[in-house]
Amino acid sequence: MMLSYDNPMQEKSMYSYLTSYLKKEEITSLEEEMSLAIPHKGFVIDSRKIDQKKIQASFPSAQPDEEDSIRFTYDPTKEEPGKNILHEAGAYYIMDPSGAEATFVLGSHQRLTVLDLCAAPGGKTISFALRNPDSLIVANDISRPRAEELAKNCERLGLNNVIVTSLDPKAFSPRFDGYFDLIILDAPCSGTGMFRKEAKMAEDWTYEKALRLTPIQDSLLELASHLLAKGGRLIYITCSFLKEEDEDRLTPFLENHKDFSPVNLPFRTGYRLGTIPGAIHLLPSLFNGEGHFFTLLKKDGEKEFECKDGKATFNQELSLYTFTWEKELWGLNHFYPELFNLPALRMGLKLTNHAPYAKCEQDHAISHYPFKYEGIELTEKEAKDYLVGIELKDSSSRKDGPYIVTFCGLGLGWVLKKGTRLHNLYPKGLRRSL
Repeated sequence: MMLSYDNPMQEKSMYSYLTSYLKKEEITSLEEEMSLAIPHKGFVIDSRKIDQKKIQASFPSAQPDEEDSIRFTYDPTKEEPGKNILHEAGAYYIMDPSGAEATFVLGSHQRLTVLDLCAAPGGKTISFALRNPDSLIVANDISRPRAEELAKNCERLGLNNVIVTSLDPKAFSPRFDGYFDLIILDAPCSGTGMFRKEAKMAEDWTYEKALRLTPIQDSLLELASHLLAKGGRLIYITCSFLKEEDEDRLTPFLENHKDFSPVNLPFRTGYRLGTIPGAIHLLPSLFNGEGHFFTLLKKDGEKEFECKDGKATFNQELSLYTFTWEKELWGLNHFYPELFNLPALRMGLKLTNHAPYAKCEQDHAISHYPFKYEGIELTEKEAKDYLVGIELKDSSSRKDGPYIVTFCGLGLGWVLKKGTRLHNLYPKGLRRSL
């Protein structure tokens, strides 16, 4: 039964609090959509590794976005992209289409220095990093377990332009005040837009609990205003339908920060304009994704300095700056000394390997970095066996020694050839049946 919004005796649900910016028929449509069991599903691809033709051959229901070349939606009743060899090879990252939209509106840029303040599990960081390979992103999350999951996702994608940290956001100030060209603030919120994906969230939700998060959202906005460089941009994102967590956080912020102004974004099909300039609500009843809100702000002025690469070896073959960190060899697309000193979980792309074979110089097949591998190409069955940890056979005349194994030209990991046997060196913690 749908709610009767004119009945003051009826117990309030989350939808009752949306009348401040949605019409009754819009709320009814949203409630009907959210009552459906299957949420919208999607993924973003690494276009350096895979193209649209290969994706649609692997997932017939996958549909590309008309404007965003790396984003696809798919029918979860027909496809399981999470159980596919290409997923293990880092060809794509599964994420909500609305989350991908929030970084698509940021566009493509050359050499931005970016901070994702509340980044885990990593969709905003990853989708931005794939669209902007020349930018360097510091992806931070205060929760260590969530940050570790983010680091694993960056490893599987083979991202060479992400530094992962797990710090209290306040730890970046004042050291990095005025430093970042772009700040992504996907603020902690009540998650009302994700109720269809997270049933427990819906069960535990109350309006009072949602309001308890607003001081945190305000403090993060204030912190971001200090960390952002003059002339930089700040995108404020929530997965909440509530105006109290969305426009109502930005209105006082803009009143108190006259050097910030909203950016009016090009209107796209499915957008629901908010109650302040530049505010966008993505409602599942209108947009092919779950619930999101975002507003892009610009800070007046021009950046007062330029981030420059410090002293590090530049590897021409990998097109990376390589350096020693935590007694291992790592690579980044840019080497900014001030970021190198951050207490990080992951400093770009790990290049060394702990296996006791001297020739295995690349970690986990260069962490799935898009690289021309001279390895052993596996069939689909062999690749599935390899990912489980099964030993493979090789009757070729190849010399004994370590080799990278590939699927569709993408590195999966290492084997050690001894005679006709290929000893499986795929990390035990990653092994899984597809």
